[in-house]
Amino acid sequence: MPKEDGYQEAIQTAIDKLQKVNLTNRCLDLGLPLPETEGLPIRALGSDHYLQFSDYRIVFPGSEQTVKPTDRILIYHYLLCETPVRFTDTLISFRDLSGGQFYWGPFRARSVAPLEKRFGNNLEQLRRNLGRFDWQETAIGDLSARIHVIGNLYASLIYRLGDDELPPAADLLFDAAIKRVYNAEDAAVLAGRICLGLL
Repeated sequence: MPKEDGYQEAIQTAIDKLQKVNLTNRCLDLGLPLPETEGLPIRALGSDHYLQFSDYRIVFPGSEQTVKPTDRILIYHYLLCETPVRFTDTLISFRDLSGGQFYWGPFRARSVAPLEKRFGNNLEQLRRNLGRFDWQETAIGDLSARIHVIGNLYASLIYRLGDDELPPAADLLFDAAIKRVYNAEDAAVLAGRICLGLL
């Protein structure tokens, strides 16, 4: 199945499920604002979005421009989480997710490896590019950023400078609450979305 068709199928499946959800109660559990009459405002991945109740499309506020498919799927799947999501401040690796150990190589290749190649030891450029997201600096490595994903969910980028013996190294970790929301496939999409968004 072509990737685009797969996205559209995943989007339609999520919309079908979402139409049966009481979003008022769900938003309270997910750290999102309460729904408005026409839809739901959502801050995700550094941008404002709006879920329109008329057709369940997710658009950028004030426009009819639909958000790209991967972001829509991540937002829909967050909204479909049936249990409360609370920030835990406990970081886990992609390898800690079910199936994550098996896909560790492809995960790195599509997420942090391009960051290491692109930025090298240029932390100032990386810091500037982090401005594309909502983030806070934390005290791990040479540069670490807690990046807001959506609602109460965060990811953490940890970057260490290289030297004569070791090359620069990046890692993307997730707040442990991700286990309530996303499977390994969604987490890989999320990691790629963040890291490619920083290039």
